[in-house]
Amino acid sequence: MNTIQKSLALAGVLALVAPATAQFHGVAELDPTTTGFGLTTYPPMLRGDTAATGNGWTATPLFTVGETLGNYTPIGLLDGIGAFPRNPTTALVLVSHEASEALGYAYKLDNGTQLTGARISTFVLSRTVDQAGVVTTSLKRAGPAFGKVYDRQGVLVTNPAQINEVGDPLKGLSRFCSSQSVLAGTYGFVDDVFFAGEETGKPSVPHGGSEWALDVKTRSLWAAPALGRMAWENVTPLDGGDASKVALLCGDDTASSPLYLYVGEKGAIGDGSFLDRNGLAVGKLYAWKTSNGDLTPQQFNGLNSFRSGSFVEVTVQDVAQAGQPGYDAFGYADGDTLAAQADALGCFSFSRPEDLATNPLDGTQAVFASTGRGQLFPADNWGDVYVVDVDFATLTADVVIVHDADALAVPDSGIRNPDNLCWADNGKVYVNEDRSTSPSSLFGGSTGIEASLWQLDPITRVYTRVAEIDRSAVAPTGSTDSAPSDLGNWESSGVLDVTSFFQTLPGERLLITDVQAHSVSDGPLGGGSNLVEGGQLLFVSKIGN
Repeated sequence: MNTIQKSLALAGVLALVAPATAQFHGVAELDPTTTGFGLTTYPPMLRGDTAATGNGWTATPLFTVGETLGNYTPIGLLDGIGAFPRNPTTALVLVSHEASEALGYAYKLDNGTQLTGARISTFVLSRTVDQAGVVTTSLKRAGPAFGKVYDRQGVLVTNPAQINEVGDPLKGLSRFCSSQSVLAGTYGFVDDVFFAGEETGKPSVPHGGSEWALDVKTRSLWAAPALGRMAWENVTPLDGGDASKVALLCGDDTASSPLYLYVGEKGAIGDGSFLDRNGLAVGKLYAWKTSNGDLTPQQFNGLNSFRSGSFVEVTVQDVAQAGQPGYDAFGYADGDTLAAQADALGCFSFSRPEDLATNPLDGTQAVFASTGRGQLFPADNWGDVYVVDVDFATLTADVVIVHDADALAVPDSGIRNPDNLCWADNGKVYVNEDRSTSPSSLFGGSTGIEASLWQLDPITRVYTRVAEIDRSAVAPTGSTDSAPSDLGNWESSGVLDVTSFFQTLPGERLLITDVQAHSVSDGPLGGGSNLVEGGQLLFVSKIGN
């Protein structure tokens, strides 16, 4: 058993006896005065009782795109999810929207500035269990998660051009993808922070996406240029063992990209700002390279395959290059330039990096998905799930593959094209699928099973299908599925373990997840409503791990 396997096994034992407990966080009230909504009446778009599942998981739909909650109407493309506990029964849940910069109806910031594109919605959810075991779930409040935005120069946004960088009078943020919530006092962070990255590159955004950090309490969204530009998938915090620093493992959702590590210095500027006090204003970015020289999944693949390696620094900003090809006007390297630096340093290129999540029992470990890119790497058409174990004293990391569907006799029977994921405090990893096989017809071609949510044990490598997309659950009324036979067209996206945030039944595991119904965009969702596409937010739960 290698070092990473030993620590994984220990974490699995601890998870059985030391479940995480929530601290309660006094986040600011929402701006809208809307309160007290009923749950959606539409059926679940994701089910745990299909012929392919039937493992005891049930789905409770919370909200369906197309519904108006008081004076707030969330758009579609629900994606990354974060949560902040407010009391023993209630949590503030934040959901990012993966809309490109011109999509969605225009919304207003506190100063009246109008933006289209990506945004973050807030849902205040309550869940109680009475003495008779009756579960009551309610949606208490909803609204936009931020009212102020600060651009890459730290200037309050009063003109969309500060964000879109092309002078457009309306286009705003672009494609918020997987997201991460970090509670104040954990992993060195001073404030409650919700991270949302722009999963976009050139030419949509001239120099690539930015990572954005939401100050949850003040409802202020800040660009964090020190983390670099790329087509951001997500970040996840790690415990670097130094109280003066923070560490984030970073995923660039671009084919043939490295795994990045950001190490930031808290208080480096000394201005007391949100970015500075949380180590997001000044830091260094590193990329991972293998010790044996492997460069691609063609060399590093297969279940239980293991590689040691180290992080080497790449340069995020070079003022001398400002305005030159590959750099923006302030000398920040674009995503292509960062990747080229990593390639020149001999760093490993993953097929297409996706989501990351920290081991709740070992802050130096994270689970990481690469969704597969068979056009570039035939050995990785179905994607891989990795566990990364970082040693901050030496800036080294071991990586082991804990799932590889390409290695199965029937790849379509495994976790296909893993995308969003979370590492729960029961030691299990929960993984969403997002079809990206080449050709796409391979996805479900052998099994006929729709995109699914899975449970993976990173120690035993046992994987179990938790829930499956239900294409019959087209909503809202008046909308249609334009591609009902296109298997894998819908995807379950964000997923988060919220068992410790709400009241639960004895032995119950509670997840929150969402669905992107990509082929549902007409009727109440289209036209002047401009809600982009259908989707749903759901609880998924099971008694017993």
